[in-house]
Amino acid sequence: MEVHHHHHEPHSHKKWHHYFWEFFMLFLAVTLGFLVENMREHVVDHKKEMQYVRSYTEDMHDDMYQLDSLINYNRYRNNIMDSLTQILNTPDPDQYGKKLYYYARMLTLTFPFFSNDRTIQQLKNGGNLRLIKKQDVSNAMMDYDRKIRFVDNIRSREEDYVREYVQWLEEVLDGRVFNEMMSSKFTMNLPPGNPQMLKKDKATILKFISKIHFLKAANSFSYISLVKAKQIAQKTLDIIKEEYHVE
Repeated sequence: MEVHHHHHEPHSHKKWHHYFWEFFMLFLAVTLGFLVENMREHVVDHKKEMQYVRSYTEDMHDDMYQLDSLINYNRYRNNIMDSLTQILNTPDPDQYGKKLYYYARMLTLTFPFFSNDRTIQQLKNGGNLRLIKKQDVSNAMMDYDRKIRFVDNIRSREEDYVREYVQWLEEVLDGRVFNEMMSSKFTMNLPPGNPQMLKKDKATILKFISKIHFLKAANSFSYISLVKAKQIAQKTLDIIKEEYHVE
């Protein structure tokens, strides 16, 4: 009887360094994948950052143009108030009725500042302010945003004085003359002839001057705020130019 002996193949055991290299290659693949993904996110975030910076710069240039216009208009309003006060201080203001009516009506026209805040709102509301990596730029943006909100509060206060002033005009000046002054394009022209005040006793004149005084105080405060806002806007643009080389 034949006896068959089973020949066992020797087991192939992997040495420890084989496992080490397998683990190392897996670790390397995961690490490289993480680094590549991190780099991709960094590139995407940087692209978004530059888009926001350029968009914000455009907004700021719009604001600067508007601020320049409003600053000049506030100076013009101050001059009108001085001229109107001088007329009211004369022995007979009706002698200058044409200019009196024109100046008095022009003081009711105010032009509020509407900041172009599309980009800063996107940055704040979308949680994207973190994309602005330059801390000094981010701080400058927030500083300007706070100043603009302060300017808006000043504007609201000025509008209250203007409303009171308009109610006062209805008592002392003839509304029919105002109708004649308004053109088809809603601009104000000098009135025809030499219109007279409805009331011109001393108490009325003094109250008129007092109304103008408070209007001028509000206008002057608004002027100072607009000038300061322009300075902060220019400073912000300078910082952006230095940090991002964006005009």
